[in-house]
Amino acid sequence: MDELIALVALSRLQGLNTLKKKEIIDNHDRIASLFEGKAKPVDRDTQNRISSFKAWKEIEKEIKILEKMKVDIVTIRDGEYPHLLKNIPDPPVVFYKKGSLNFTSNTIAIVGSRKATFTGINLAEKIADTLSACGITVVSGFARGIDTSAHRGALQGKGKTIAVFGCGIDICYPSENGRLYEKISEEGVLLTEYGLGEKPLQYHFPERNRIIAGLSKGILVIEATHKSGSLITARCGIEYGRDVMAVPGNIFNDEYKGANALIKQGAKLVDNIEDIVVTCFPDLKFKEDKTGKTNKSKEMNQDENCVYSLIGFDKIHVDEVIEKSKMQTKDVMVILTGLEMEDLIRQFPGGFYIRK
Repeated sequence: MDELIALVALSRLQGLNTLKKKEIIDNHDRIASLFEGKAKPVDRDTQNRISSFKAWKEIEKEIKILEKMKVDIVTIRDGEYPHLLKNIPDPPVVFYKKGSLNFTSNTIAIVGSRKATFTGINLAEKIADTLSACGITVVSGFARGIDTSAHRGALQGKGKTIAVFGCGIDICYPSENGRLYEKISEEGVLLTEYGLGEKPLQYHFPERNRIIAGLSKGILVIEATHKSGSLITARCGIEYGRDVMAVPGNIFNDEYKGANALIKQGAKLVDNIEDIVVTCFPDLKFKEDKTGKTNKSKEMNQDENCVYSLIGFDKIHVDEVIEKSKMQTKDVMVILTGLEMEDLIRQFPGGFYIRK
């Protein structure tokens, strides 16, 4: 029996948790011998589950489909398996990987609210962009809000990104992230421990979060409610000895209560990107532009400077920009369009703008 098939079969055995499966791997040189009945005995319950496994044809069929999809199956015994992930108590026996990005130890998780504010979305994208430019790989869960923004920002830099799914690798969830799915598969990595066709069931996401934490040197939480799934990732990070950080926010806003609680419990308060680098990557040389000025080359005239100065890192409505600038509506709209094309500002639905 092929060892790859045996490891996939072990990963799919029902009734055994990941800790038990890791124990079996640690105690057996060859997993195929267990299914062949040639290995030393394990406990009776486990032996019965191994003996009753019958889904061999399904695994063989799935492997062929994965090959056509250019998806790699990485087992815990492969050299490619990330060292950080391998050393958590409950690593996945196998995972499925689409994308050519190499795994490194310079990784950080950026997670947070699905219902993120404009400020949080912009912040996640900016932090991920800056860290990726330094060669740091950003890990997140592909969810709406902060996760999606972190992936998008990270794709701008050389560090790129890893998206960890709570479903089969053939399922893009949420569906509106189709373009992001394709781009990460081309420039980063899509990763999951679930087989083809497995739906994004609710209990999959806490399981997925341990992988996000396991792959990362540190976890940064942005905008999390007190019930946010990102707090599960943070708790896993604490258990695994990772650096846990959080961006503080308005104490009267529910979207920040989870992150603020983490800080209260001992997570590092982050108020600039250098805090993240110093905490997780002390050997990395990093110099942040603290002037607040853009590094873009565009030279602005007086009117452009006026409009740009009114747009900060908190959302502002176009009507407020027009009122404060004391300029004609059409002139402001032309300037806003130009600034957006220069990638200096970003527009959100409803006529809101924010500085990038």
